[in-house]
Amino acid sequence: MPAVDRPDIVIFPPLAMLIAIVAAVTLEWLLPLQILPPPFPFWMTAIGALLVLASLAVAGSGARTFAKSGTNIDVRQPTLKVVETGPYRFIRNPMYLGMVGAQFGLAFAFSLDWALIGGVALWAVLHYGVVLREEAYLTAKFGETYTAFMGRTHRWL
Repeated sequence: MPAVDRPDIVIFPPLAMLIAIVAAVTLEWLLPLQILPPPFPFWMTAIGALLVLASLAVAGSGARTFAKSGTNIDVRQPTLKVVETGPYRFIRNPMYLGMVGAQFGLAFAFSLDWALIGGVALWAVLHYGVVLREEAYLTAKFGETYTAFMGRTHRWL
């Protein structure tokens, strides 16, 4: 266990999401790829909006479950317990899944080609820079309790 009781993450996840959104909008303006249809066909906007809403609902459910269980939501603070209720019965990272899903939803809702690429990049940053490091931290801190939880749930989907 490290001297500091928190995972050794590369970036604060909400900041990674914000960077991905700003980068997608900026790159779309500077260097449009024109992969997606032009902005705002109803079907694409509807799919994107539904994906954003569903993703935010999943992320919000994860955050509320953490709050109700009495553990810290902020990954920069110590984890106080392994949470296995709510969306955590099925998936270990609903808040991060929500961030990635929202990025893809924004791509469709606003025809942001770069948000598709940003969604993949955001997933990679969260996976390698946050999730795997959190798993190592939680395994060291909670041992068999966490490894058993990992065996019962999926990391992403």
